[in-house]
Amino acid sequence: MPIAVWLTDNSNFTAPVGDVKFFMEYNSTFTIHPSPETEAAWASLFPKGKGFVRHETIAPETSGLVVYHGLHCLKSLHEVYYAALDGKLSHDIPKEHAHLTSPHHVRHCFDYLRQSLMCSADTNLEPVSKDLKGVTGWGFTRTCRDLDSVKAWAEANWSNDV
Repeated sequence: MPIAVWLTDNSNFTAPVGDVKFFMEYNSTFTIHPSPETEAAWASLFPKGKGFVRHETIAPETSGLVVYHGLHCLKSLHEVYYAALDGKLSHDIPKEHAHLTSPHHVRHCFDYLRQSLMCSADTNLEPVSKDLKGVTGWGFTRTCRDLDSVKAWAEANWSNDV
């Protein structure tokens, strides 16, 4: 059975889609210049094993949960953005992070996130700001999937093969 079907049909894994209320508000911790505070905030989003799991039925080989791949890409783009602003894209990048700022990885992340957003097709409605003649995405409650349950499942099934 494909993982996506199992994840949405098996209530033992996570709360049903659209069951958690989440208030959308701006959190600058994830957007400001990288620092120990931002690193800790990003790290707190990931389960042990960084979202790589193994499960005898749905993932007998190590597999990655899409949400954590997407968060990894977003975190990488955050790092690349500030490295570019600081003029440090081509130097002063720690060796263990150099692949994250490579043009190949950045292009991969842009397209991966584009396709992931299209696949999830979130249909929550965002109120229009008459002043902006558009939406900010902040100040309203969304109905979301229970990410804490996903994280708990990932930690219970984590794989250290990666």
